[in-house]
Amino acid sequence: MAAEEDHTFGAILTGDEEVPPIATDMSGSVRIRFNDDFTAASFTLAVNDGVRVQQAHIHCALAGVNGPIVVFLAGFHAPGWDVDGKWIDHAVFTQANIVNPACGTTLVGLVQAMKDGKTYANVHTVAHPGGEIRGQIVSK
Repeated sequence: MAAEEDHTFGAILTGDEEVPPIATDMSGSVRIRFNDDFTAASFTLAVNDGVRVQQAHIHCALAGVNGPIVVFLAGFHAPGWDVDGKWIDHAVFTQANIVNPACGTTLVGLVQAMKDGKTYANVHTVAHPGGEIRGQIVSK
């Protein structure tokens, strides 16, 4: 896994990708970059037109299927934040942040799940606690 595309992943987040789909003006994107030895990943999460955004995660499942949370991108905040633009800029997660082994117990396992199309990013709101925008994570 030495090529750039093996280290960088991302997703475009929309309500159409939710299961079931959500009609919303909210949209977003996530970019994830793993370091060379796959011991840490930095990420940027942007949300546009977000109203009362409560939390965001990486989940383990194929497109069209809901799956368990495997990594928190933003922890729960009951009242929610109104967000329009970069929400989280260059935060980091490590193997210690994996909360469910559904996509592996290591970052190498998580990378493989991303390459296999088995992960998605999901942003949850007060109005849609199961998720308002979602996008399948792919190599960039």
